[in-house]
Formats: sequence, structure tokens, C-alpha cells
Amino acid sequence: MKKTYNNTDQNLIRIFKYFSGGVALVFILFLMIPAPLATGDPVSRRAMLLFFITYTFIFIYLTIPRLEERLKSWFLPPVLAAASLIPIAIINAKYRALLNAGIPINTLDDTMTVTILLIFPLITTAWNYRYPIVFLFFVVLGLLDPLLIFLVNGGITEEIFGAFNASLIRIPALAAVGFMITELRNHQRQEQKMLEEANRKLQEYAHASERLAVSRERNRIARDMHDTLAHTLSGLAIQLEAVDTIIKPDNTNLKNMIDTARQTIRTGLHETRRTLKALRASPLEDLGLCQAVAQLAKDAGERGNFQIQTELPENTPDWDDNLEENVYRIAQEALENIVRHSHAREASIKLEGSSESLTLYVEDNGRGFNADQPSFDDRYGLWGIKERSAALGGTVQINSRPGKGTQILFEWKKEHD
Repeated sequence: MKKTYNNTDQNLIRIFKYFSGGVALVFILFLMIPAPLATGDPVSRRAMLLFFITYTFIFIYLTIPRLEERLKSWFLPPVLAAASLIPIAIINAKYRALLNAGIPINTLDDTMTVTILLIFPLITTAWNYRYPIVFLFFVVLGLLDPLLIFLVNGGITEEIFGAFNASLIRIPALAAVGFMITELRNHQRQEQKMLEEANRKLQEYAHASERLAVSRERNRIARDMHDTLAHTLSGLAIQLEAVDTIIKPDNTNLKNMIDTARQTIRTGLHETRRTLKALRASPLEDLGLCQAVAQLAKDAGERGNFQIQTELPENTPDWDDNLEENVYRIAQEALENIVRHSHAREASIKLEGSSESLTLYVEDNGRGFNADQPSFDDRYGLWGIKERSAALGGTVQINSRPGKGTQILFEWKKEHD
């Protein structure tokens, strides 16, 4: 079991450390104050010394470098138990010693002291653990206090009745405080998750907007090149063709020069068209995988005159470009088969997954075919789907029977090293 503490938890642990150091300092100062300002009886001074030792060790424990990294989830429980149980034990031992010495006990002062000392372990426990654990911990702690009073003193006497009553009242009080802190923690963590989700969606939106802007700019440049450079070169090629027809046959040098110019223009046109093709963004680049598949489905339904249902994720998971490109082509081929061969009235396409997996399911109610022996026209499309699936390290299942429609299921899972 590994537990890591976030920045808020770390700050709370740091404050707990300073609190323990401050408590230890307060008790040592009380011990250093000369009588009669300080409590004069040796029992109370011994209790102060024990408090000083306890909180000094807690402070040192929380200060030891890299101890949290080594103990992980076991880092906090020992110090929380010590900060909660030891003060109660010290106060009960003090009560017994005072009563044996015939010295009256001050229930109010001791109750206030213990309550204050227990508040910060309660806060730290409630912030780091679920409320049932917090409630159980402090119920046990609250019952331990009166139980110790009862056992140490052999019953409830008039002298310790106030202490016994205060320890019982402390149970619901601490439980209520723990509940409020736990609720505040849950609310804070829920808001943090909502904020992280909003940030993730904002980043996806920014990325999509940037990708769309780049795609539109590429398309604009491609249009400009087509309308200017490509048309100019085409016109020049036509003019050279016309010039070639009016040159005298015996003017060999000029004819060779024109032929060379025409060849250069042809090469330029070919390169221009290749550049235009590369510049023009595909629907996948322009819209993203989910919207591109939705557009494919809409176009296929209109061309094939069938109803198609789409079930696509609202937000595209973090899939790499190669996976998205091949999944888009698989969906394109599957839908094209429906349009060309199935004569379906209805079809559906479903895409789902996470950054670790992806599932594409395409189904139609068309005429179907024998999946073991597809027709010649079907064969190339199905081979293409299988080849793309194998290249991605995924699996594909193609189920079909004559008159029973076709189902294509593609599944991919990320491989871990």
C-alpha cells in the first residue's frame, strides 16, 4: 500500500510539526518558570516534563529527512496515535498520582489542555483518511479516556466525576469536528477534480482550435497556390504548345529549348500538385477522429440511403496520430462496404476507449455474406481492415451470414514495457 501526500497534505503535516514543536516549547517554558508562578506540586511538573518529551519526539519524528519516503502510508499513523493516546495516558496518570498524594485535581484545566492537544491530531487524521476511520479512531480514543479513568481509580468517585463526564462529552465534540473537516476535505478534492477536468477540456479545446486554425491556413495556402501558381504554369504550358506549332521544323535549337521548357513546366506542375495534396488537410486533421468518423457516417448514410446511428465519445482520448489515422481508415472502409454491397436499411457505428485502449464497432442489417469466403469485391476491403488492425497490434472480428447483416469489431490495447 503506497500513499503519497499532495501539497495540501504536506502543508498540514508541516503545520503539525510546528504545532508539536510549539507545544514542547510551551511546556519547557512552564518548567523553567520559578515558583510560585509555576505549578508547584511535583506531580504536575512531572506531567509537564512528559508532555515536553512526547512532543519533542513528535517534532523530531516529523523533521527526519526522507522518513516519509521510506514509510509511505505508515508515516502518519504512529505519530497520530502517539499525539492522541499519550496525552490521555499522562493526564490519567496525573489524576491517580494527585489523588494518592491527597492533592485536589483541576478537571477543567486538564480537560481544556487535553482537548487542545487532541484537536490537531484530529485535523490531520480527518484530512488524510476517510470519515469512518476518523470516527472509529476518535470514538475508540474517547472511550479509552473514561475507561482508563474508571480502571485506574477503581470506579467513579466524586473527585474524578468531572473528568469522567468531560471525557464522555469530548467524544461527540471531536467526532463533529472530524466530520466537518472531512466534509471540507471531500468538497475541496471534488472541486479540485472538477477544476482539473475543466482544465483538461480547455486544453483539448485549445488544441482542437489550434489544429483547426492550422488546417484552415493550410487549405487557404493550397487554394491560393492552385489559383495562381498552378494556373499560371498550366497556361504557360499551353502557350509553349502553341509556340511549338508555329516554329519552323528546321529550327532545331529553338525546338529543343521549348521542349526543355515544357518538361520543366511539367515537372513544376507535378511538384505543385504534390505539394497541394500534402497541404490540404484530411478530415481527420481538420475535425479530429470523433468528428471525422461522425462525418463519414453521415455521408455514408446519405449515399447508401440508410439510417445510421453513431455513438462517439464527447472528448477524444489521448490517442497517437498513427492510431487515429488507421482507425479512421478502418471505419471508412467498413462504411464504404455497407454503401456498396450491403443494401442495408439501418447501420450503427460505435467508438469508445481511453488513452490505454480503443474499440470500434460497425454493424448493419444488410444482406450479409459468408465471412469465411467473402466475394471478390468484398475481399480487398476486408483485407485492408485486417492489415491495418495487424499493423496497429490490434484484433479485428468480422461476423456475417447471408441475410443476417455484418458486424465488424476492432479492438486495440496499449502495450506496456
